[in-house]
Parts: sequence; structure tokens; C-alpha cells
Amino acid sequence: MPKKVVPVEYQSRAPEQLRDLAHACADKIGPNGQTVLRDAAAEIEGSEEAYAALVSEIHVLREKLARTERNLQATLRLVPRSSSF
Repeated sequence: MPKKVVPVEYQSRAPEQLRDLAHACADKIGPNGQTVLRDAAAEIEGSEEAYAALVSEIHVLREKLARTERNLQATLRLVPRSSSF
């Protein structure tokens, strides 16, 4: 499955801000602080990508459901009606 990308208008700006902060405050927070901020940024981006993949999968499943429902309706129209039911 290809990697799903969150449209730019829906992407959080927090990862970029966290990376900028890690760079700007490097002398104050040290390497460990920088790592924490960069890891947090990566977590946010990973969550966005996972959400995008779920939304994409939901669209695919809804399309399959609609197709299945259409096929079922077409099949039911082909089956003769019986009054014995």
C-alpha cells in the first residue's frame, strides 16, 4: 500500500515548530532535549500519516460496500418473486 500523505492544509505545524525550537535552543536544552523535541515531531507526523491511511481505507471500503449493495440489488431484481415466503 502506498504511503498516504496528509494534504498540506491539514498538516500540523507543530513538528516544524518543534524542530525549529530544538535548533534555536540547542545550547539550553542540550542533545537530549533536542532528541526529545525531534522525536515528538516525528510522532506527530507518524500519527498524521496513520490517520491519512485510515481515512483512505475508509473511502475504499465505502466504495466496495456501495458496489456490493448495487450488485445485491441487481441480483434481487433477477430472482423471481414467490408468494410462498
